[in-house]
Amino acid sequence: MLLVQSGSGLKNIGELICAVLLFLFVLFLAYLAARIAGSFQSNIVNKQANIKVIEVFRLSNNKLIEIVKIGDKYLAIAVSKDNVTLLAQLDEGSIKEQEKALEPINFKSLLEKIKNEKHNK
Repeated sequence: MLLVQSGSGLKNIGELICAVLLFLFVLFLAYLAARIAGSFQSNIVNKQANIKVIEVFRLSNNKLIEIVKIGDKYLAIAVSKDNVTLLAQLDEGSIKEQEKALEPINFKSLLEKIKNEKHNK
């Protein structure tokens, strides 16, 4: 025989609220980790660095060709697992450097946009 307890509904609602809050906390931690990792990767921490990677082209799993800016000079280098080789020094006029960095994602505006799209449907 199955007995229904009167407090089980409140217990289930409490567990659901705890699970949602835990999910939001984990989502917030993932957001913070992505922001911190992104700031290190995009050189925001050290904007006045003398060495800057302009472009990377992967030839194979562990072989790359990179265009780097060291001071005022542009260099093409080959990078493999064990060594780095200078391929050529490039003219500044032949480099198409992207000055505009990617804009950070604003989750609040993204969620509001999704919310507005749901209300419009």
